Amino acid sequence: MIARGGENVKCDWCGVGLEPGESWQLLQPARNLGASFCRLEHVVPWLIRKDDWHIRDRVEVPKSAGADCAETGVELGENAFYLVRNRAGMEIADGFASKDAVLAWAKAGGRWARD
Repeated sequence: MIARGGENVKCDWCGVGLEPGESWQLLQPARNLGASFCRLEHVVPWLIRKDDWHIRDRVEVPKSAGADCAETGVELGENAFYLVRNRAGMEIADGFASKDAVLAWAKAGGRWARD
């Protein structure tokens, strides 16, 4: 997993229990911050209303993430955010230049809603 020794066992929005390796992880590696979700749809209200991060032992840039922002196309800097879908041992990561970019992308339905 990306965030070793600190992945949440409950969704940070609704509190439902998360199965190991079955979640969405919102990460900011530069600050060792993370949040966990059961659904992509829970990222949106969490960023708008709660935005309550957890400090994690170590957060790494996901190996499956690209070098450009998934929402804006700009090159990611050192303070990038990553939204990682973990499912059945697979990892799909998207990088973002800002929290606003994460929010816009998630509101639009994520990578599967794009043209």
